[in-house]
Amino acid sequence: MFTRTITQAAAVRSRGGSIITRGLGTTRGRTAAFHVQDNDDFQDRVLNSDTPVVVDFHAQWCGPCKLLGPRLETIIGGKGEKVHLAKVDIDNVSDLALDYGVSAVPSVLAVKDGKVVDKFVGLQEESRIEAFVNRLIGE
Repeated sequence: MFTRTITQAAAVRSRGGSIITRGLGTTRGRTAAFHVQDNDDFQDRVLNSDTPVVVDFHAQWCGPCKLLGPRLETIIGGKGEKVHLAKVDIDNVSDLALDYGVSAVPSVLAVKDGKVVDKFVGLQEESRIEAFVNRLIGE
């Protein structure tokens, strides 16, 4: 298990007037997230996974994708090892997007036992995402 630390610099003035910087760290829960590299990687890490996987089809140029990604990471990160998050950039792995009928981004699929069991398209509120993930893992 690993944790990701986000470090922010804080500036503090000393009595002598010079600026001293120090790191302030916050620790987030473990996020079982990974970027899909190609079709074989998708087969191995998503379709053959014993753990349910939420697949986030996104693009770097997509504004709603940039808002949805952190929401998915936060919710899935809170579920521990019950679910994983696969991130698929449609510009890098376009064949997968075609194979799964992705015509708009963001598109999110729920995969369990190698089969798509649920999906949604577009930016969603956290409560909707939470319900989506809970259905996938049976909570």
